Amino acid sequence: MYKVLIIDDEVFIREGMRQVIPWKELGCELIGEAQNGEEGIEKLIQYNPDIIISDIRMPKKNGLEMIDEMKSINQEVQIIILTGFREFEYAQQAIRLGVLRFLLKPSKLDEIKEAITAAVTQIKQNPHKRDRAEIEVAVEEVAVTEVVEINNENEELDKPQYLVKQAIEYINKHYNQKLDLQTIADELFVSTWHLSKVIKKQTGTNFVDLLNSARVENAKKLLVESNMKVYEIAEYVGYTDTAYFSKIFKKITQITPNEYRNKMY
Repeated sequence: MYKVLIIDDEVFIREGMRQVIPWKELGCELIGEAQNGEEGIEKLIQYNPDIIISDIRMPKKNGLEMIDEMKSINQEVQIIILTGFREFEYAQQAIRLGVLRFLLKPSKLDEIKEAITAAVTQIKQNPHKRDRAEIEVAVEEVAVTEVVEINNENEELDKPQYLVKQAIEYINKHYNQKLDLQTIADELFVSTWHLSKVIKKQTGTNFVDLLNSARVENAKKLLVESNMKVYEIAEYVGYTDTAYFSKIFKKITQITPNEYRNKMY
């Protein structure tokens, strides 16, 4: 059964989908609900769903930022947007971020069922995701064993600090690639939930912020040391959307990429 998470700030929408959609018939099970973007991210990390059905305009976190963060955590998760927001450009941005379907409220049951079926088909075409979900518990047990062995070799080594150090090193080495939390968790033989938890505890931040910081730091070097255009630098450090890159860059440095380049010259 494929795991589904619903994210919507309207209770009656969540209740309606829970009751009306024939989950078992579609080969799925509803494993959780969230009422805003921040809670949705938490549930994504906690439950590792295969499919997410979400509104795009909710409190606490912008819909596009939420989608981008979700794909950074697990790029293989299938996202279906169900919203009353009819702005075409907004829909285009969502699709660029990897959304599988963009449905407008009110949607017919057949449309939602078709979208879920398409998501299941997409997952089946990439069986690695399914295999990984099925062995998650076993992998976690292996992780504990391996860390114990490492600690036996060096009694002063702290497990959480070791994991975070390895995660940061991996980010710094692969920041310009299509990178997500699941990939790093696999490399370190731990679950995404556990890795996210220790990163937050040890650094006070999250995976997405660490990745963005690494990308911006390298972008700063390129802005000063090269003649590359801003859109070329954005693509080089791992961003497919130049506007989003500029937004993240300003959020971290308080100035735009061009302002930073002019200031440093």
